Amino acid sequence: MRPDGVNTMKIDKDILAYVSSEKRDSRIVEGTDETTVGERFSFEEYMVTTEKHPYAEDNTDEAFGIITTGIEPLEITESGATITGYINTERRKDVRLGTYVIVPYVEEDLFARIWKMQYKQEFVVDDATEIHSRRMLRSNTTDEVDYKFLAYLDPICILYPRGKGLARRMSDRIPRPNTPILPVKDKTKIQTGLNIPGEGLFLGHLSVGGEVVKTHAVPPTVPYYLRNDYSMGDPLVFRHMLVCGSTGTGKTFLTKNILRQFMAEENRYNVRGTSARKNPCLVVLDPQDEYSQMLEDNPELTADDAFSFRSEKIDFGGCINTRTFVAKVDGQSYNGRSRAQQMEFTIPFEMVRNNSWLMAPVGMTDLQYQGVELLLDDFFKKAGDHTYDRFLEHISDDLTRDNYVQSGKVHEASYDGIVRRVRDRSLSRVFDQPARPIDQMLEEIIRPGQVSVFPTEYISNSRIRDLITLTLMTIIVDNKLSTKLNTPGETAVKETPIILALDEAHRYLASTSGEHSRRIVSKFAEAARQGRKEALGLCLITQDPQDIDDTVFKQVNTRIILNLTNDAAIGALKVKKEYEKRIPYLKKGQMIVHSPDNSDMVEIMGLQSCVVKHI
Repeated sequence: MRPDGVNTMKIDKDILAYVSSEKRDSRIVEGTDETTVGERFSFEEYMVTTEKHPYAEDNTDEAFGIITTGIEPLEITESGATITGYINTERRKDVRLGTYVIVPYVEEDLFARIWKMQYKQEFVVDDATEIHSRRMLRSNTTDEVDYKFLAYLDPICILYPRGKGLARRMSDRIPRPNTPILPVKDKTKIQTGLNIPGEGLFLGHLSVGGEVVKTHAVPPTVPYYLRNDYSMGDPLVFRHMLVCGSTGTGKTFLTKNILRQFMAEENRYNVRGTSARKNPCLVVLDPQDEYSQMLEDNPELTADDAFSFRSEKIDFGGCINTRTFVAKVDGQSYNGRSRAQQMEFTIPFEMVRNNSWLMAPVGMTDLQYQGVELLLDDFFKKAGDHTYDRFLEHISDDLTRDNYVQSGKVHEASYDGIVRRVRDRSLSRVFDQPARPIDQMLEEIIRPGQVSVFPTEYISNSRIRDLITLTLMTIIVDNKLSTKLNTPGETAVKETPIILALDEAHRYLASTSGEHSRRIVSKFAEAARQGRKEALGLCLITQDPQDIDDTVFKQVNTRIILNLTNDAAIGALKVKKEYEKRIPYLKKGQMIVHSPDNSDMVEIMGLQSCVVKHI
């Protein structure tokens, strides 16, 4: 009751009655208030039929709705399409952004995804009023029938029969109005529509909004495989892969599951210049000491897990040929997490002869770096042992200093800075230690079918960790690109397919202004370009993809994207806008896969269990 005596409840009831009558009138009479329902039409004309739609391959009971022209005209052009569907009230809860659908023709199907959803009022009622708001809040009900739920379709391709199977072509036809919009329940149609290979290296299961897509097949999920044969050129493993995600998003868990697939016995690759096909050697640069666990089975896997893995051709179980190669570092000891065989090595200073950037971790200016290259060149021309200690003696000698400074070869300040840098304890602790030189162990490190893990977690000094990582990168890249093979070890590197997994890749492949960094990146970019013919595949793992140099980044074909919240990182990936917006909301195990030579961009869900041991 208002102060003026008017009964507000009566107003609400009157409005409600008016709205209800307006709805009835607009549903039946369409503007005339005299014609009765019976005079206008028979209800029988509007009864839902149970007959199958002539274009539908599945029962229309499963249909989400129909193609409609009641909102916008149907349109398809070379630059895009406008295809709108009305979604039935009982199926609205089953539709979300990204849902895949089929719109049938007579002998073909339009394969599409929902890219936009919209509610529109069915009747001319203004719901943007105070009275309407209060009434709806009291009633706490919404009549779905009173609203149009519209789904806008993004046509992906046309599916058509070819031989005994299916093929795809560009979307060059427009669906007829009132054609059913059907969920995709045929696994073959989904795989063909998205251009996903039917077999290969397993990455995960197709999903939409974090829910795995289900079909009528057994098993019902749609596995996502990476093409792993030579039917369309080289396997995609040699076109390189990027796994990126924020800390704690499951990068290592996922990467283990992927790398395990590479090590299946049947995966053999061509070796350039020979007729041989060999299993790859997986080399992992491991800053967290987690990958040596690939030796062992996951003790938590159940019999159901094993059955599921086998049914979808997912390789699981430990890789028995797993070895851990441990750098001998003065003052540090390694206590591994796994039972993998351990072998110690040292880095001989002799390796610096042709790889001066191995000195980079101690940090030098460009002038200092140019100076140290001159000093190294002259030092290695001298007779005798070329050890780190002898090099330090060489540059610490006053006569040597005077010679370089007075001749103008190296500025006095730069020379003194070089000496200080070279005396850095991080170098003396790692070069020429009492262990086997790494360049004499290549035949043991690089073996077909072997997982060779290089842990660095036990080393407290970041400069030493970087030096070890750069050394191994250099060994593999130099010998893969080399045409002169002088030792059996160098031949082993050249003639073995190698997958190099580099964690924290941004630390070593970053865009910087330093000369030594440019040389490292340049060499790695060349290795990436030659990877296909030299059977070298890179798996780069990082939380900062924006920091990886563009020349290397451009060579990466397959990008697996987990949750990222950094706008710069997301922008660097250059994915479609509709997927870009999802990245900050991806759950653990949920990922976006962009592999242009393999399939359309898709969302997939990784396995909930690790196929090897993971602690």
